[in-house]
Amino acid sequence: MLRKDSPIPLYYQLKTAIEARIDEGVWPPDTQLPSERQLCDQFGISRITVRQALAELVREGRLVRSHGRGTYVAHAHLKKPLFPLVSFTEDLREHGLEAGARVLRFERTTPPPHVALALRLASGEKTIVLQRLRLANRRPVAIETVHLPERLCPGFLEEDMADRSLYATLETRYRLVPAHARQQWQAVRCAAADAQLLAVAKGSPVLRIDQTTHDQRGRAFEYMESFFRGDKFVFFAELTNHSSRKGQGPVGRGFSRARSQ
Repeated sequence: MLRKDSPIPLYYQLKTAIEARIDEGVWPPDTQLPSERQLCDQFGISRITVRQALAELVREGRLVRSHGRGTYVAHAHLKKPLFPLVSFTEDLREHGLEAGARVLRFERTTPPPHVALALRLASGEKTIVLQRLRLANRRPVAIETVHLPERLCPGFLEEDMADRSLYATLETRYRLVPAHARQQWQAVRCAAADAQLLAVAKGSPVLRIDQTTHDQRGRAFEYMESFFRGDKFVFFAELTNHSSRKGQGPVGRGFSRARSQ
């Protein structure tokens, strides 16, 4: 129960109590919270206090409101560090989540000019394109399209890539180990076809990441284009200022692969 004689505001006490129930699993994701009236009766507080606590939790992304339905516990954002360079599958497993995928396209193709340039392909060279809907605990979180030079991975089309790690497969079968990558990030509106796959509204914010990955021998072996749901991911980085040691300014560079919840 809340302590009305405490110097801590009642709305903040309620907010903390709700967060505790979420963190302890009493109210898991997608659970509908009691109504404002029920919370008032349960905690013996005013509706204004309840609304203030809920508003803060909605603003912080812990709760979501559905018009005409009520307030629900939100799914936690997937925290993705910009470093190091690891696979989507490995990243999810490290967060205790089940990684999955649905193959949308898997075939030999003539790559578009920008892909051929990024992979340094000779004229007429083909790529293997693998497009997958990436899942976290069976929920769609990203669409990932990868081009691989056919000459570096002969027979790759024989692989079953529905729920397998791309990097693990490439390392095991072809000795292709990601060592260095360059990314470009851009916030965009989700196209209608992608929105349907990601289960979001058309035009919702998504994060587009274009990445070229090189192996341990310096060969460009992967060009990846990904679209991540903006409501499911938080990307973060730790930056270091080396100026005191090397006479340089703040440094914030690094390379990575997209990952999830």
